[in-house]
Amino acid sequence: MTDEIEDYYEIEMIDEPTDEQLPTVIREWTKLFAQVSRQNEYPATLAYFNLLGSVLKDDLVIPFGFTKEDSRIHICWIQNARSGKSVLNDFFSEIAKKTFGFIDADENREEPYHTVFDITDTTDAALIGTTAKVTNPNVNWREEGEQREIEVPVLGALEGSGIALFDEFESIGIFTKKAHKESVTMYFQKFMNTLTTDGYIIDKKLAHGPIIYCKCERSVWATSYVPEYFTEVIAQKGVLQRMFLYVREVPQHTLNEMRRELINSIGTIKERSAPTNRYSKAIHNIYREVKNRRNDGVSPENIVSFQTGCTDVINLEYDNMIKYLAKLPENVRKVVGSFETNTLLYLTKFAVLCTITDSMGRNENEKWIVYPRNIRQGAWIVRQGYMSLVSWMSTHLRADRVSVADNVGIEEYINAYYNCDNKDGWVNKAEMRIMCEERHDIPQAKFYRVWPKISIRFRSKKIGKTTYVKVKEVEE
Repeated sequence: MTDEIEDYYEIEMIDEPTDEQLPTVIREWTKLFAQVSRQNEYPATLAYFNLLGSVLKDDLVIPFGFTKEDSRIHICWIQNARSGKSVLNDFFSEIAKKTFGFIDADENREEPYHTVFDITDTTDAALIGTTAKVTNPNVNWREEGEQREIEVPVLGALEGSGIALFDEFESIGIFTKKAHKESVTMYFQKFMNTLTTDGYIIDKKLAHGPIIYCKCERSVWATSYVPEYFTEVIAQKGVLQRMFLYVREVPQHTLNEMRRELINSIGTIKERSAPTNRYSKAIHNIYREVKNRRNDGVSPENIVSFQTGCTDVINLEYDNMIKYLAKLPENVRKVVGSFETNTLLYLTKFAVLCTITDSMGRNENEKWIVYPRNIRQGAWIVRQGYMSLVSWMSTHLRADRVSVADNVGIEEYINAYYNCDNKDGWVNKAEMRIMCEERHDIPQAKFYRVWPKISIRFRSKKIGKTTYVKVKEVEE
């Protein structure tokens, strides 16, 4: 594995991303969420794309030759219990509901079109639908006003548009080996198909009734603690490959930091309505811009165009992905490699949504064009999720399932940091890696494998192609 590839696949979240990593609106969104759910910046970033992809799904199509993809981005976030997932979910749901309210007001809808459905009941009837007996007048009967009981379809929670929010995704049965839960897996695989064909529509024959058709056009936002059979499910079931997966085992020292930040916030009051309104309106404005473009006669697949050079950047990403996978153990490579196609698909979706977000600040000649830098933004987002999976599988496909996060000997890394030359506390990361090898016998491959688990202890920034790090304790 070359230094170039290793550097390319660093997954740490930059504390102050530049425009090259994320558009300004998304960076500010992430900072806001980080105040609510501490040290969960990356999932906060993913939440932005989940919401934006959902509101644009009717007006934005991404062409891939003979096939087309909608803008939805389905997220599955796996992380320790009690590490901020539910807090972030609640805040995200609040912003999403406000956003959908602004959009529905624009359309003068009597009934909400977009909704946030917090799904807790995962029976077939609750998800897909059933029938109910209602009393209705029957105009064909001779005696006027006479009524009768009839069976009518009642569609389930997956029907409709907006977001299907699973705060306890492990409860739906996807992570189990029980046969009676296989239908749930099938439903998920079905409705995550592209909306540009009828392949996303779920049909179900009721035991005592007609066939019902569930049109689920929702984006999935699913969170869970690490379930018992998680590793086996990743390897054996294809449903998670349909989602953008982020898996993180938060080490104990980070959990301690999260709780200390919570303690330090006791007694402080921060206004929620102003910032939630701000970002709801920001996404609402993006929606209106795209809708206006559609009203001007632009087809969904022509909302954005790709500048020459974009495919070169994606090819570079893919080349590095292949080279990186080739260095992994065979069992890890086999599982992680099954995510390749959808990883590239999501990279493109992230890039397009970055473009549309950026378009709000561009002049008319530059609007609606996907530039190579937008592809790099999408790639920057994707690499972190992809590498979280690599890190997890590299650790947990071994016989011992001891968490690397709590057994990496982090003191050795910090000691290496203090033995490097620094400028205002910033150390060249490559020099730190060499110091780890020379002083603590930590080989290069182990350094890069362990780094995602310990990077929370460091600040990170990039100058050109060089990454610099700083231990958080040395900051004033």
